[in-house]
Amino acid sequence: MVDDAAVKRNIRLIVVAVAIFAAFAIYSVGSKLSGPRILNKYQLRDYGARVLDAPAPLAEFSLTDQYGERFALEQVRGQWSMVFFGFTHCADICPTTMAILAETYGALKPEDKAELQVVMVTVDPQRDNPEQLEQYLARFDGSFLGLHGTQAELTGFARQLHVAYEPELAGQDNYQVAHSGNLMLINPRGELHGYFRPPFVHGSLRVAWRSIRETF
Repeated sequence: MVDDAAVKRNIRLIVVAVAIFAAFAIYSVGSKLSGPRILNKYQLRDYGARVLDAPAPLAEFSLTDQYGERFALEQVRGQWSMVFFGFTHCADICPTTMAILAETYGALKPEDKAELQVVMVTVDPQRDNPEQLEQYLARFDGSFLGLHGTQAELTGFARQLHVAYEPELAGQDNYQVAHSGNLMLINPRGELHGYFRPPFVHGSLRVAWRSIRETF
């Protein structure tokens, strides 16, 4: 059983732990950070990144963000998007991932931030309403977007990104949702460009994304 108070406590502890870990991570990957700016596909794999040989164009879709604004294909064109599928009642994997994304995004230069948006897509539309998503994401970074929609809309978008998820014992108050932990990367043309595999490391995410962007 996972209650809201426990989830909130976990989030606070995870955010603090990730902030501390990030400092050590930056130091530990120092040799990599001073390496070549452009990484080949084998080097990218060392950073947990996989780039598709042929980026896959996304079909039109329609979801809604935490502010009630429509989020569709046009919203992913013109900038890079890191997309994570999760849910606000997740006890550990989701808050850990979002905390690392917050550290990664927060360390970027303003000009880099202008080229990247971080998006969390709920896999639990029954409980994750817009208000819930807004409150949850505010604990990490207020600029992050949280998307929701009908089950059919969410499933359709997830399939385009090759993300699978399934509620466990849905109908109970404290059910969990099994879901992929990958972080999907959409390029400015609105194509699935690649993905990052967990475990995620703040410094590695940043270096890998910059390299991918430079070779786009």
